Amino acid sequence: MADVEVLREVAPSAQVAPGARIGPYCTVGPNVTIGPDTVLSRRISVTGNTTIGSGNYFAEGCVLGQPPQDLKYQGGRTMLIIGHRNRFGIGVTAHIGTEVGGQLTRIGDDNVLDDGCHIAHDCYVDDRAHLGRGVLLAGHIRVQTGAVIDELAGAHHFTTLGRFCRVGPHTPVRRDVPPFTDFRWPCRGAGPTVVGIHEEGIRAAGLSQADEVELRRTLHELFEDESALQTKIETLLNMGVEGEAADLCEFCQRSLRGVFGRWREIYRGKTPPEAPRHLPPERRPEIRRPLP
Repeated sequence: MADVEVLREVAPSAQVAPGARIGPYCTVGPNVTIGPDTVLSRRISVTGNTTIGSGNYFAEGCVLGQPPQDLKYQGGRTMLIIGHRNRFGIGVTAHIGTEVGGQLTRIGDDNVLDDGCHIAHDCYVDDRAHLGRGVLLAGHIRVQTGAVIDELAGAHHFTTLGRFCRVGPHTPVRRDVPPFTDFRWPCRGAGPTVVGIHEEGIRAAGLSQADEVELRRTLHELFEDESALQTKIETLLNMGVEGEAADLCEFCQRSLRGVFGRWREIYRGKTPPEAPRHLPPERRPEIRRPLP
């Protein structure tokens, strides 16, 4: 049997796996699934169509699965999916998706979300990311694997934070952040920008020596000065860069083609490509087709 404390409210139809622990003053709604060894510590609300995997820990006061704070949401059976082995700090909030945004908010595996983080509707946080205290994600954002967002940073809707990048504390993110870069306010009076390489991200990615050398060379070529980024990207791609270096160039190229440096803006009012991969098979036919 699941280990369930007495001072709680668990709907009879909720699916709580053996080995899960639901602490005092928690509320678990009727359409919630909680996997084994997941811990809801105290005063946690899990509602909506929310699925939580195994081995997660939720500190006191988390609120998960509430309706989006977005007028596009029309009360549909959209979802919040949380993977495995994530750690949520005190008071973390995460909303379900919207119908036109792909029906889904998803948080992957092995992520750390510190106290007071907010994950809005239709966001995708991949794996091994670390969101610092008070980080705020607006809707339709993707945080790619290994990204680090320092405390009190905030991201504009439809931005993408690339693989193993780092966003400095108190930094407003209004455009895509390239993979493996350190993005922050360099000085008072200047706007946020790439200020260097995220060294810890390169180490965490576990690249081969050849891939690392080529990636570092590409990062220096792209960001060592303010000359035309598109020209430098085309030059590097024509030189035949491969692996992470090529992915970095393609990431930057997509951002330049987006709106205000945000590639995901092309999915405004459409279903993003991640949604079909992560929704349960029985829900996929319900996805709204992209607008013409």
